[in-house]
Amino acid sequence: MDGGQDRWSGQLRLLASLDLDLLGIQEAKHWDRTDYARVHETAEALGMQPLFAPSRSHGCHLVLFYRWPRIQCRRFRADISCGRFHHAASRAQFTVDGVDEPLWVLHTHLHPFSPAVRLTEAGWLTEYANPDRLAVIIGDLNTGGLMDRDPDDWDQVPAHLHSRHRLVLPDGSYGGSDRRAMSALTKAGFVDPPEQLGMEPPRTAGHWGRGSEPYDRRSDFVLLSRRLAPAVHDHRVVDTAETQRLGDHLPVITSVDLVRRKPRLL
Repeated sequence: MDGGQDRWSGQLRLLASLDLDLLGIQEAKHWDRTDYARVHETAEALGMQPLFAPSRSHGCHLVLFYRWPRIQCRRFRADISCGRFHHAASRAQFTVDGVDEPLWVLHTHLHPFSPAVRLTEAGWLTEYANPDRLAVIIGDLNTGGLMDRDPDDWDQVPAHLHSRHRLVLPDGSYGGSDRRAMSALTKAGFVDPPEQLGMEPPRTAGHWGRGSEPYDRRSDFVLLSRRLAPAVHDHRVVDTAETQRLGDHLPVITSVDLVRRKPRLL
C-alpha cells in the first residue's frame, strides 16, 4: 500500500468491491503521518474499523480492518513481541455473529532479508496454533509455502538477493528455498488453505516489472489453526491486469464459514 494517490484510490475501489469481513494491510507506509489520516480515510471508504500496529522499520506499519458489527473487537495488542520483530506482529480477539467462541487474529510482516530471523519471529506465533483455538495468521511472511516450487533457475534472482530466500548449507553454499519459518508454523498446527483444499497454490508476487525479484512466488498467506481449517471453503488470489498494476503484491482472499464449521480436529 506504499503508493501515490492514484494507486491508493484504485486499491480502495478494489477492496471496497470485495466486501471483506477482515482485511490485513502490510506496508501501510507512513500511515501514521498527519494524525493517522490515511488510516481513517481508508476505514471510512471501506466501512470498516481499523486496528493500527506500528512497524519498527521503514514506516511499514500494519493495519487490520474489521467489519463492525458483524465482527466485534474484544481485545487488541499492537505488539505481541515487545519490539522484537523487524516490522510487527499484532493480536486481536474478536467475537463473530453466530459463533459462540472467540476468533484470534495474528497480523504480521516477517523479516524481509533474513530467513534465520524469520524463524525466530515465527516462534512468537506458533503458540496460537493451540488446537483448542479458532486462530488465523494474516500477513506477508516473506517465505514460500511447503507445497511451493523453487524457481526453475535461481539465476532469475540476482545473486546479492539469494541470502533473503535460500538455505545455507554446512559448506557455506546455497541450497533451495529456506522454508524453516513456514515449517515451524505448520508443524505447530497451522494449516495452509491451498493444502486443505487440494489446490495448486497461486502466486502472490513476482509480476511487478519494476521489482528486483521477477519470478512467480508466494509471500502472502492466510494460515488457519486446525480447529478452524475445516471451515475453509475457498481460497484465491485476485490476479488481474488491474491488481498487477496496483501493487507488487496481489490480494489473497480466504473464505471461511465459521457458523457451519465442523467441530472436529484435522
